[in-house]
Amino acid sequence: MPIAESPFAVLTAVVAPALLTNSSTVLVMGMGNRIARVVDRTRAVATVMASSSEDSDLYQRLEYQADLLRQRAQMLGKALRLGYAAVGGFAGEALIAVLGGVLVHYEFPLLAHAAALGALAIGFLSVGSLVYACVYMVRETAMALDNLTEEAATVMLEAARHPQR
Repeated sequence: MPIAESPFAVLTAVVAPALLTNSSTVLVMGMGNRIARVVDRTRAVATVMASSSEDSDLYQRLEYQADLLRQRAQMLGKALRLGYAAVGGFAGEALIAVLGGVLVHYEFPLLAHAAALGALAIGFLSVGSLVYACVYMVRETAMALDNLTEEAATVMLEAARHPQR
């Protein structure tokens, strides 16, 4: 049976990008939440730094944490841009797949083939963007854990210096 006559082929061509769009959107929402946490933590670190002496050990540790937070924010920004590109690409791919189905129905095979190739190219680029975004997220997660370790060490150091009475 030719692919144009199979309802499953058209359904698959439309549902696959829609499913990828949905999952990418969930990932992008998570990235946005992570950026918000980095902003919150950066503000907290900046507040403590403002009330600390620049030559203190605490200030130096906070300065290191602020640098890690800056790097995390940059990495998350790159991941978010790639995530947005993937979402847009998958949505465009779904639209082109629907257009391709219409072109097949009205017997424009050359245009339908061009739409199929275009959708395939956009799909590959979108998957590539999503993979790169995930790579950035993995790297950012490692940095977040480093930052958490540094925060814990700073808290322990400060607690030892200022024991409660």
